[in-house]
Amino acid sequence: MELVTPGLGLIFWMTLSFGLVLIILRKFAWKPILGAIRERESFIANSIRQSKRIQRELAELDGTKEKLLLQAKEKAEEVLRQAKIDGEELIKKAQAQARKEATQIAEAAKNSIMAERKAVEREIREQIVLLSIDVAQKVLKEEFLDVGKKNKYVGKLLEDIQLN
Repeated sequence: MELVTPGLGLIFWMTLSFGLVLIILRKFAWKPILGAIRERESFIANSIRQSKRIQRELAELDGTKEKLLLQAKEKAEEVLRQAKIDGEELIKKAQAQARKEATQIAEAAKNSIMAERKAVEREIREQIVLLSIDVAQKVLKEEFLDVGKKNKYVGKLLEDIQLN
């Protein structure tokens, strides 16, 4: 049974050695270990505080981001509306300009046609006058071959001149 129950001397020396080890550990090891544990604890606490602060800032940034996105969307819609209005105005101006130019071209064509018509009428009149003179010369030439008719006609012309 001696194997199962330790002796009194063994218990004394084991207690004494444990106490010495405990005193040595307390003097040299516990302070650095506890210091490292406290340092680690404060580091973790600071990290948790910073994490919470960062989460709050992220939440604020998310809110700001949403506001900015909404403002950007509204601004884009406004720019699109304005571009549409400007485009419609530009189209209206271009149509008005095209109508004005078409009217000017039509007016110029009309004036050109009228000028050509007057020139053609003048030319036709001149041709008619020339033809009339030509016909009159031929008729008069035939009539005045006879000397009696010629004298009679000249007399008639002199009477008309004197009367006028």
